[in-house]
Amino acid sequence: MPAAVLNSLIYVPGGFGGETIFQAYDPAKDSWIDLAPLPVGLHHLMAAAFEGQVYIFGGAAMGTWNPNPAVFAYDPQAGAWAERRQMPESRYGGAAVTLNERIYLVGGAGGTNALLEYDPRADQWRALAAMSQGRDHVAAVALAERGEIYALGGRWSGVGELNSVEIYDPASDTWRAGPPMQTARAGFNAAVIEGRLLVAGGEIIMTGSETLKSLEIFDPQTQTWSFGPDLPHPIHGVAAAAIGHHFYLLGGSSRAGAVENDGRVMMYQP
Repeated sequence: MPAAVLNSLIYVPGGFGGETIFQAYDPAKDSWIDLAPLPVGLHHLMAAAFEGQVYIFGGAAMGTWNPNPAVFAYDPQAGAWAERRQMPESRYGGAAVTLNERIYLVGGAGGTNALLEYDPRADQWRALAAMSQGRDHVAAVALAERGEIYALGGRWSGVGELNSVEIYDPASDTWRAGPPMQTARAGFNAAVIEGRLLVAGGEIIMTGSETLKSLEIFDPQTQTWSFGPDLPHPIHGVAAAAIGHHFYLLGGSSRAGAVENDGRVMMYQP
């Protein structure tokens, strides 16, 4: 499942075993808030926040692997969901990021490699330049200071797990190769703290069988990756978020290619 940060809360929708569950984690209180269930049960969905609302995109319906084009917006003030314009193509296992008053959907299975741009105010979509490599179970972040989107790792049929990075420039609608991660990984997640990019966990199932507990940190100034301290436990399919100086990992599975989840929350302070 994904995560979206809004007003110092981390919103976590759906996921295997809890496809209709919607909760928010309050780091200040180390507590969870139960919210209105998702309109449909979804796993491998994507999520982002924009102007006081949480948006969810695509995913696959409960009990299936059929990609979904649905889009819903949650209003915390009303405590209710509203349906929005569907995606131009169905996807699951991608990532959503907010940048420059737009939400971008990166990668995923079921569609093309095109970057999808959503304008929440106008409720409109457009397809932008495609990545050079198909990626599902991918992570993505927006580096707002640089005005760029980073697509990180993932996996692809016939290729396996990826350590490659592609960087999108909205001004020119182009992708370029970025410095690769030190470890190929899929089913992981990422966030940005103080301009540095953190990636954590993941799994290897196409070129082996392993759940990862490594943490990597990317410094845009030096254009280099370095390892941080290992996670307390290996994890994949995990939600991630940054609030202040803290990096949070929520949920996920400890067994590669399978669901084995005790619902733990882990926090790292760089």
